[in-house]
Parts: sequence; C-alpha cells; structure tokens
Amino acid sequence: MGLGLIVISGAELYTANCAYLAAAVFEGKATAWSMVYHLFFCFWGNLAGSLLLVGFVLGTKLFEAAPADTTALIYTVEYVEIKATAGFRHVLAKAFLCNWLVCLACYQSAAAQDVFGKLASIFFPVMAFVAIGFDHLVANMFIIPFGMCLGAPITVGHYIVYSMIPTIIGNTASATVMISFSYAMCYGTLADTIRIKLQKAGLPMKEQNEKGLPSSFPPSVSAAKDDSAHNRI
Repeated sequence: MGLGLIVISGAELYTANCAYLAAAVFEGKATAWSMVYHLFFCFWGNLAGSLLLVGFVLGTKLFEAAPADTTALIYTVEYVEIKATAGFRHVLAKAFLCNWLVCLACYQSAAAQDVFGKLASIFFPVMAFVAIGFDHLVANMFIIPFGMCLGAPITVGHYIVYSMIPTIIGNTASATVMISFSYAMCYGTLADTIRIKLQKAGLPMKEQNEKGLPSSFPPSVSAAKDDSAHNRI
C-alpha cells in the first residue's frame, strides 16, 4: 500500500528516485550533482517521516496495552533483531535485490494508465520482496527504530553501520545499474553517446548500416529488427 500511495500521490521516495534521477543523468537531462543534491534531501525527508510515524504509532499506546507475550509484539521484536543482525554482506545482497524489484514496480506503474493498473503493477514485486525478507531502506527506517522502541536489543550505532549503510549501498546500486543503466543502454541514447565518445577517443568501432546495426550483422538480423519495429507500430 505504501508504494502505491507514493506513486499515485507523487510523493518522493529515495529508493525509487535513485532509478528516476540516474536515468535522467544517463540521458543527459540532469547532472550528477543535481542527482546527489536531490537524493540527499530525499533521504533525510524519508528518515524524518519514518521516525515521525514511529512516534505516531507509539503514541496510540496499542502495543503498550498489549501483554508482553502478545504474538504481534514478540514477532516484531524478533523480526527487527534478525533483520539488524544479518551481517553487512547479507544485508547488502538483500538490499540490492530488493530495490531491483521496487524499481521494476515503479517502472511498470509508469506504463499503467489508471489507478487500478498502477496498484496492480506495484503489488506483486512489492509482495515478493516483503515475503522473501529483502531489505528496503525506507521501510527499515520505520520498522527497525519501531522495534528498538519495543525492546529489540539493537543500538543506533549498530543499526546505522550494519543495516542502514549496506542498505543504502545496495538499494542505490541496483536502481542505478540494473534499472537506469540497463534501460538507458537498451532504449535510451546512452549507447550512442558511449559509441560517439569512443570514436572521438580514436578507438576502432564497427560501422553501422542504415538500420542502426553493425555492418557485420547478417541480413536476417536486419529483417528481424524491421519486423519488430513494424509490430510495435
């Protein structure tokens, strides 16, 4: 539900913006500095909002009123403890895979034309990363501090070093490389930009024919590209 609210309302999410802004940089529509500047404030805004929500939930006193052996309370504390003590490498790997799914959900939602389509396209990738137990930076900004307030034996320093930092690295890397870079190479102008720069540097490049394919490609490949373009039209 959270990502659906963000996409539909036009709010800012650090993990999704890593893909959006990196794509703009690769396409020459934004600078790397503007990307870093935006992500910096987006990160702190998401952290402030997450901690504020922790305060709101604690303010309801729903968990304080529950007995200490309540299943939801025990599960939350144990879940946070496991999540925050998984180890740097494991969290890094889970964060990388997590934001790959999240950014694919955002990419799919951008193709939908109505609210139902956007929510449906978001649901399954998000359901997958939650069910598997991957690490999402902004989700962890809420659940780990919340678990700490409920009694999870995690310090702020441990959370920052062994959870927040690897999650930032993994989420940012997967959005930038697996989504923005790969799609810019396949469908954007990045491949042409790289080829032109390599030619200017004096490196030998295969000449392209009028269809945009290397001249060494057989005629069958050129024909297949023509058929594919015709089918898309």
